[in-house]
Amino acid sequence: MPKIQPIMNKSSGQFPDEYLAIFEEIRSEVGIHPLQNIELIIKKLQKATSASVVLFGILDKNSQLLQYRRAYQHKSFVQMDTDHHSPICKRMLSDENQEVLVLHDIELKSLIADDLLLENKLLKFFAGYRMPISQDKDQLLCLFNYKQVKQPDEIVILIKEIANLLKREELQYQNQQKQLEENEKYKIIFQHADDGIFLIDKYNIIIDCNPKVTKIFECDRDELIGKSPQELSPKYQLDGILSEEKANYFVELALSGKPQRFNWRHLKKNGQIFEAEVSLAASDWLTGTMILAFIRDVSEQRNIEKILIEARVKAEEADRLKSAFLANMSHEIRTPLNSIIGFSDIMLDEETTNEEKDQFLQLISAAGKTLLQLIDDIIDISKIEAGQVRIATSSFDLHKVLDELLHTAQNEQKKYEKKHLELRLKKGVEKDVFLIETDPYRFKQIVMNLLTNALKFVDTGFIEFGYTKPEGGLIQFYVKDTGIGIERDKAHLLFKRFGQIDSTYKRNLSGTGLGLAICHSLIKLLNGKIWFDSEPEKGTTFYFTLPVDRRANILNLEDEVFLGRIRRGWSDKTILVADDVEANFLFLKAVLKETKAKILWAKNGEEAIAMVRNQPDISLVLMDIRMPETDGYQAAIAIKKMSPTIPVIAQTAFTETEDQQKALQAGCDDYIAKPISVVELLSIMNKLL
Repeated sequence: MPKIQPIMNKSSGQFPDEYLAIFEEIRSEVGIHPLQNIELIIKKLQKATSASVVLFGILDKNSQLLQYRRAYQHKSFVQMDTDHHSPICKRMLSDENQEVLVLHDIELKSLIADDLLLENKLLKFFAGYRMPISQDKDQLLCLFNYKQVKQPDEIVILIKEIANLLKREELQYQNQQKQLEENEKYKIIFQHADDGIFLIDKYNIIIDCNPKVTKIFECDRDELIGKSPQELSPKYQLDGILSEEKANYFVELALSGKPQRFNWRHLKKNGQIFEAEVSLAASDWLTGTMILAFIRDVSEQRNIEKILIEARVKAEEADRLKSAFLANMSHEIRTPLNSIIGFSDIMLDEETTNEEKDQFLQLISAAGKTLLQLIDDIIDISKIEAGQVRIATSSFDLHKVLDELLHTAQNEQKKYEKKHLELRLKKGVEKDVFLIETDPYRFKQIVMNLLTNALKFVDTGFIEFGYTKPEGGLIQFYVKDTGIGIERDKAHLLFKRFGQIDSTYKRNLSGTGLGLAICHSLIKLLNGKIWFDSEPEKGTTFYFTLPVDRRANILNLEDEVFLGRIRRGWSDKTILVADDVEANFLFLKAVLKETKAKILWAKNGEEAIAMVRNQPDISLVLMDIRMPETDGYQAAIAIKKMSPTIPVIAQTAFTETEDQQKALQAGCDDYIAKPISVVELLSIMNKLL
């Protein structure tokens, strides 16, 4: 509360010591509550002046009614009615100078005649002061005495000083009330704001925060109060400046009247760093100047911006690659078409010899195959992008397929006129037959794409391909060359669709840039992975893995001695073949002939069910799925209900995983895909029998 300097001075001789002491008491004891101040003042004033009555009132100027009166006499407060007409008040309103009004003896008689408090009193002295507090209201401070006073001038000065003190305290109180009302409004905003809000004092200490802050920092309010903002930050900001140094700098600017807005790295309670937008502004509060700090967590916003930027970059890159692809594809299509159309026109010339025609036909055939391969690649990549590629898994002899691929690659050497290159095939297992289970067509496509790619980029040296011994449920294949290699800064383009390491029009190597992208997608569909090692000017090795199927793994453990024992060891078994096609039955009968087992034939599902019901000695059922009347699924369910222990093997031409799963759900113990592998069939039967 500011100190108010009185106008009186002890040295002037105009103010008694006892009055000065009383005034100092009043000034030191007034507070912020108006009613308490009024009672203090009128009580002290009565004591100092020995007045008969000291009165405080609030006067309505328009109605000239006293709306509030508080009086002190005979050492006690007097209850008084309000809405009271007072001639004295009317007299004070007529005083335009607003000085202390002093009245004596006869002047008082007419003025107090109608006053209930003062009527019939022989007042000798009155002193009153009017203080405007608004356009419609005044405050009154009045002193009445039944005797003449000895020092009226000093009393006048004392009343005026006390009245001014009261007026100033009242104004201060009103200002505080307005500020409290404003603060109450802001408190609602403070509590429900979407942004976190800190209240920070001039010493850079957090003295309050709203509920949003506790959510942002994932902690309790008590864990934040009393800390400085830099304690909720990592040691350094992104620009390398100490958080403490930077925070103090921004706070000083805000306190100087310059609002601040900046990005800041904060720490949550669990140590996680997040990025926030911070705004600082100084504000005057009851306790002094404060800093309002608004905090907004923008981590998610930054992540979204990053994702959008990356998406834009990818889209621009995809657009660029597609443009390059279309330009390259146009060149690749026109090149074989040029040969086909050009040589066809020449062959129509009557002067063309038969020898030349034979040569041209070979060139036309080669160009047609190139064009066909190009179209196949475009169709494949379109199917892959549309999710329409279907994988048809079956068991096959890996060594036989690799030998075929070697022969095909040797023919490709002739096409590229690179017969001088050495082609090597390395097999990881030393067996004549090594079975794996995957999609044989897609497997050939992957390896051939890698071999063709190597042939394009190798001028001297060798190309080696093959596989290593299966480990950990995986078999690893590779294609190694001594070609030009791949630069590290361009390696990320290798498996991209429509991408080539050199996409300029000057390159003299053929290709659409789809081969490796197709390999990457197909290997992923086969549940494998592909990668490469490369060194510029020394060569590249591509690797890819495929899972080792359980059934192929079992078959690879069989040998001729074991299979011979199977063929001769089932003389006590009865096998039921359920198949509506006689040729299929005769094939299975021939396969099982050497096992010495008894073979029965059911031409449909109903016959199979009846035969199992009537012949309890049946040891195993080979159940075809597609049959008239009752299909294999229904027959398997019925047979398993009658004889749960009889093994049922589903024969299916459907290779999709869902069809195989459906057979197992129907009660079949295992399944075999057509065309049936004899080795696989005997191994499964041996396991179940």
